[in-house]
Amino acid sequence: MRVIVIGGGAVGLCAAEALSARGCEVTVCERDRCGAGASAGNAGWITPSLAAPVPGPGVIGESLRWLLDPSGPLWIRPSPSAELVGWIARFVAHCRGAAYRRGMIALQRAASRAGLAFDALAARGVEFEQHNDPLVFPAFDPDELDQLRRMIDDLHAAGSGQRLERLSAREIRTVEPALGEDVLGGLIAHGEGRVRPEVFTAGVHGALQARGVPVLENMAITSLSRAGREWLVNSQTGSEPADAVVIAAGVASAKLLADHRVRLPIAAAKGYSRTYAPHPSGPRQALYLEGPKVAISVFEEGVRVSGTLELGARSLALSPRRLRAITGAAQEALPGWRMPPRPRDWAGMRSLSPDGLPYIGPVPGLDGVHLATAHGTLGITLAPLTGELLTRMLVDGAGNELLGPFNPARAIRGGQK
Repeated sequence: MRVIVIGGGAVGLCAAEALSARGCEVTVCERDRCGAGASAGNAGWITPSLAAPVPGPGVIGESLRWLLDPSGPLWIRPSPSAELVGWIARFVAHCRGAAYRRGMIALQRAASRAGLAFDALAARGVEFEQHNDPLVFPAFDPDELDQLRRMIDDLHAAGSGQRLERLSAREIRTVEPALGEDVLGGLIAHGEGRVRPEVFTAGVHGALQARGVPVLENMAITSLSRAGREWLVNSQTGSEPADAVVIAAGVASAKLLADHRVRLPIAAAKGYSRTYAPHPSGPRQALYLEGPKVAISVFEEGVRVSGTLELGARSLALSPRRLRAITGAAQEALPGWRMPPRPRDWAGMRSLSPDGLPYIGPVPGLDGVHLATAHGTLGITLAPLTGELLTRMLVDGAGNELLGPFNPARAIRGGQK
């Protein structure tokens, strides 16, 4: 089977790797460099404890409050776009409790398999930096403590078997001595992991090249067209035939489908990070700051502070205000950390569906075309698993109960027959 994967981020590369491991003739087409988009500077977390839909109870109230503060954790950029207005209307509808609980169950079922999918990737010879330390959630006020307790209840209600341990102030400072003395306690989530995302994508890219899989960078795909039973994947330099196409191109996925009268609700969700050189005063554990929604990742060669979700973003321009906000949150939580100067700043676009669940599976009306996109903040967590599930579907014709809630048919309108 000849398969063309459009998109060379973590999800697209993992889909290509899984397909090539099963003997498919695979080509990857990436409009920039592989791993240069959302995979280049995110937190890199394999995080079952945070596998929850972005839309949920209370999110609208918070986002309205943050609308006046563009440095807040979630900001919806005002836009006259009819597509974004429609997307927001759907997003609001999925903030209701019942929809949130359904999405939570679906993501928890998938996230419980995420670690095994990374293990399988490593067993096939893909090399990457991985850390399997627990994730620490410190709380600095009673509201944060209450939120962490509710999170435990929500995870258990969704069927999570993850070990979640409450910690006192003394216990959490023993785990992470860099935390300030005003920490009240918190939570430690076992069974978590993290990879350095740019090293991870480079490892998958390298494995594909070692197998002789063509990985075509700076190859922007302009359209898809039919040629009998085949698909032609068209660029400015020519066309490539395929029996099947996997679109893992983030927000750009919608444009390729729109030419076939398929409307895919998807929005850009911009995030930021700052990566600092190691320093003895810095954190030694991965931390998630619940209030400001800031992630702190500790890698072999540095510490990365990341956060914010800017919906409807139109460019990758760095916002000094947002970078200061995530840095300030980290510094407040870790007052003794002497942050080295000249961090590496980054902004990247993640793609998000209005219900907060990824699109994984066939596109209605376009036989042979599959989606693997809109993973939001869970792109790293679910990338290898997405590749495995798509491969079973394409190669074996096998469905999987995990994929049901992620079927693109739940949201797509139109489509040629």
